[in-house]
Amino acid sequence: MPDWIHPVLTGAFLAVSYRVVRSSGVGLRVAVLVLAVLNACLLWVVAVAGPPWGVPVVAVVSLAAAVYHLVGAAPDAVARLRVVGPPEFRELVRRVAEASGPQVMGVCVLFTGAVALTAFADDSRPEGRQFRLLPGPECPFCLVEEQIRDFLGAGDPLLGEYRTHLAAGSSRHLLVRRPSEQDPWTGRLRDRTVYRVPPAFRRPPCTVHDPLLGRP
Repeated sequence: MPDWIHPVLTGAFLAVSYRVVRSSGVGLRVAVLVLAVLNACLLWVVAVAGPPWGVPVVAVVSLAAAVYHLVGAAPDAVARLRVVGPPEFRELVRRVAEASGPQVMGVCVLFTGAVALTAFADDSRPEGRQFRLLPGPECPFCLVEEQIRDFLGAGDPLLGEYRTHLAAGSSRHLLVRRPSEQDPWTGRLRDRTVYRVPPAFRRPPCTVHDPLLGRP
């Protein structure tokens, strides 16, 4: 078998793998993990069984494939994202609350101070469509807690749990859902440690959350 066959087959396999993973619908983190492990394994195979020039050539092919698919995915990500103002934000929440179901809504304060809303009330907002409320005069944490009280009740323990995570520096993702309009709403906080509380300069003053977050 010619010594060039391993780099050629490996490069072709990696290029196809990027396409398959991108079209599979898995999340970004899973895709990065899968492709990183795949690259490491195949580069090791080329280093052991291929010619000396095989590893740099395959690495260049893999990098080019990654950049190509990243550039191709960027317009899709932008198309799924829409910036809204406070009135439209609350209108989207109202539509979720009044829809017949099944319904799922996710709300999270991002590190930038913006509020991310994902609402699946009907087919007109398919899975993956996101809305962003940019930083403004309203406290973003108050907006999240407003959803906890409205959907789950003022005495729901999730409110205290949410504030406990905030005090620890973690801005958790609130998910509320119900199978149908006859069922009660249930909620949980997604355990994503990468969601960090935005720094003080990225959020407006708040008499409720400033003491909790250490800003006088």
